[in-house]
Amino acid sequence: MTDGRGTENGLRNGVVEAAHRGDERTALVGFLQHQRDLVAWKLAGADDAALRAVATPTGLTLHGVVRHLENVERSWIRDVFAGQADLAYDWTDEDPDGELHVPADIPMATLLANYAAETALCDRVIAASDLDAVSSRDGFNLRWIVLHLIEETARHLGHIDLLRENADGEVGEEPKPAPAEV
Repeated sequence: MTDGRGTENGLRNGVVEAAHRGDERTALVGFLQHQRDLVAWKLAGADDAALRAVATPTGLTLHGVVRHLENVERSWIRDVFAGQADLAYDWTDEDPDGELHVPADIPMATLLANYAAETALCDRVIAASDLDAVSSRDGFNLRWIVLHLIEETARHLGHIDLLRENADGEVGEEPKPAPAEV
């Protein structure tokens, strides 16, 4: 894999780097995956108890943000765009924000694995569809949906940044390069 400086998406320090000279589809998919990878990087391997110990005044938690992102991708790509039936969500009519209320026995590692599995399913739909294709309902084209998911993921990545810093002091915009081998 390249480092993203050409026409193909690459990998830099374990995170997808969107192609610097890629076509529209390559760049959009690259930027979406870049944001997804940063979510995983910011949270993978952290102490679960420390992550659970922080929340915003309204109750937003790191666990809730990750489960929300999983549900949002499922909703926009597989439900609204592709029209797939019988998809399960973590919200209900009784609890429309249910995906944000994660039971204490679900660790971050499980949430990140579920998020990665969902994004893989969504990526198959994206790869098989034209950016100008219109959603099965509500009249959005795939381009708009992918751009919305980039925005949504980046916005919640900001929440993750702040909550993670409050949890254990970890900060950073992206992974640092591995030390050069001697």
